Amino acid sequence: MADILGTLLTALELVEKATAIYDSIADLPQHMTQLRQRMDALSAYLGEVRKYLEREASGKTKRDALSGVREGLGKLLEGIKTDAAKVHDLFYRYKNGIVSRSNHLELRSAWAARVWFSLIDNSADKAEAIIKEIDEQIRLLNSYIQLIVAEKVSAPAQTTAIARVPAPTGRRKDYKILFVDPYNEGRSVVAEALVKLIGQLTLQAGGDWRVGEVRSAGFFIWDKNDCIDMTSCLDYSYKSYRLPWWSGGKAPNPVALAALFDNKWCDYPFKQTIGERTTARRSRGMTKDMCSRFDYIITFTIREHDNVIKLREAVRKEAESRGGLPPGKAAVLQLGTYLESKRNVIREVLHPDKVSDAAEHREKWNRKVAEIKLALKTFLKRELDWKQPEKDV
Repeated sequence: MADILGTLLTALELVEKATAIYDSIADLPQHMTQLRQRMDALSAYLGEVRKYLEREASGKTKRDALSGVREGLGKLLEGIKTDAAKVHDLFYRYKNGIVSRSNHLELRSAWAARVWFSLIDNSADKAEAIIKEIDEQIRLLNSYIQLIVAEKVSAPAQTTAIARVPAPTGRRKDYKILFVDPYNEGRSVVAEALVKLIGQLTLQAGGDWRVGEVRSAGFFIWDKNDCIDMTSCLDYSYKSYRLPWWSGGKAPNPVALAALFDNKWCDYPFKQTIGERTTARRSRGMTKDMCSRFDYIITFTIREHDNVIKLREAVRKEAESRGGLPPGKAAVLQLGTYLESKRNVIREVLHPDKVSDAAEHREKWNRKVAEIKLALKTFLKRELDWKQPEKDV
């Protein structure tokens, strides 16, 4: 990860320089203060990643991160470096009264510079956009830290710089989520249906629901898949990560659906409707619009996480000739990072082994549905600021 380490060190240096400039200026507006707090958060998280990368460079780590994780982390760090440079430039120009770098215009007084920034340059809007990007980067950075270090970060910045800072924009209610497993018949279908059920329970209780769309797909499914060539040509981290292709168009696993719907939990009319629609759906493959359409792509194992990151980067590369993809989309997460782990290791949400005894097989799926529901609730709380209703969920 030598190149990644270099990118990280450059980003960290920019963060530190921006912080130093901020500390030398008095009476800054609120949006500048919010940017400073984000710099503190980035510094803490980047410091954690730096520790791991330096240990890896010295050969002190037990295992290397998967190539897909490395690639995704590298892209993320490049984005962080770009935003840190923007913040540094904004602070520098504010302090020195530089109106425009391109035209080499300067204002002779700090007062005039601040008036220009507030009224002409509209820096509050620019800062708000950067804050939004950095908040997303911090969430993704924490996810990568959990994957490469296999432990959760407890940096103070996560509470001081994020939780206590008012969001600069209104809360979104249109987040889009895609669940991905190999064949779209079990775990991904269960997760999709669970989010729909939790959403209805939340709305029924008068709560704030922030998910506008939820879907699921199979990575190795032919049906409805418009990126088969890309998937077939991926440089998989291990041979075992390339699974056999299935045709798709299959009904969901009936035992999985029974474990989800054949019980008294969430016993409202909408449960039957969601159950009927879930039963009627058929397995389908991946589509290229996943990178522009969905905010979160959630996988269940390290294998799928690595595979999806590689596919996402292939889609992005193809889209560069058309102007690229919209920023802030297709954050690839692993659901197991939202589960507690006594051994400080990421828990994978594995497909239950099939057994001959029907009752035992059903019990395995009962436990799997409970595990997925627990992880989803933590994800919704942590990433979408979901407030759990007092009853039923």
